Amino acid sequence: MMVLPLGITFTAILQSAAAYTRTQKLIGVLLSIVIVAMDCVFYFAKNTYITYNCDGGLLLTFASLFFLGIIYAIRSEDRATKTGNIFLSVFMLAGFLGIAYWDRPTFIPVAEYTPYELAMQNAQYQDYIKSFENGEGGKILYDKKKSKSPNQVSGKDENSPERLKEYTASAETVIGRMRDIMTSIDEFEPLAANISESEREARSSQALAINNSATALNKKVMGLYHPHSAAEAHSELIQASENVRLAAYSLYNYTLQENPEDQLKQYKQARNQIAQMNAALSRFWNDIENLKSNNQPQQNVENEN
Repeated sequence: MMVLPLGITFTAILQSAAAYTRTQKLIGVLLSIVIVAMDCVFYFAKNTYITYNCDGGLLLTFASLFFLGIIYAIRSEDRATKTGNIFLSVFMLAGFLGIAYWDRPTFIPVAEYTPYELAMQNAQYQDYIKSFENGEGGKILYDKKKSKSPNQVSGKDENSPERLKEYTASAETVIGRMRDIMTSIDEFEPLAANISESEREARSSQALAINNSATALNKKVMGLYHPHSAAEAHSELIQASENVRLAAYSLYNYTLQENPEDQLKQYKQARNQIAQMNAALSRFWNDIENLKSNNQPQQNVENEN
């Protein structure tokens, strides 16, 4: 899904260059620039749903095919071909809008959002999906009398100890996966100096599997629900998952390098990211413990009342 949009981009550029008239070439060039701009957003904008959402590549494909269909329609001479390409563009646009706004209602392709804000948006979407399981017909219910926020669903207090307990349990699960990935990186044996090409490919595939697991974990952490009171703690958890992802990526690059100096550089980067992950997790647990200690007096007061 990462390669297909690039293929569509090159096809659009070639079709624009091979147009028959100057007007067709001009319109084709303008539409090709739009496609290239969308590719840049997808590949280089870090804090976006397009990057973190697994549907991002599919969305980019639908949008690119929409503009490519217009280019073909402009180039078409006979009416039947032109009509067919117009229908193709309409269907591609419908597919894009369907995924972006109906299937995933919190889709926001904007780079100004921080990872924390993206996680908050994705958490609201997860509550939206869970509302179907609770028999609420896809509606997020708010208690207006208590002036709850949109994340306070199903009658639960957003900052209640129960919410914090649920979040901590979910965090322990993803932290366990982080440590499994860290163990895999630690146990990854160094490459031999005279390693054969076939063995290098095998070790590279092993590192790639670790990298894919770290990337999937990073996306899961980004969408992990958390109460507002745990916002700072969750930002540390996101940072830890990002460190794991970068460590796994450095490990994969390590297997691709043939120069010993480049290999050492990538290996040191992986170790440095692991150290930063441990530091972020320490800060995370400190924040969680502080939240628990702050909630304890409130519980005692409620019991006395």
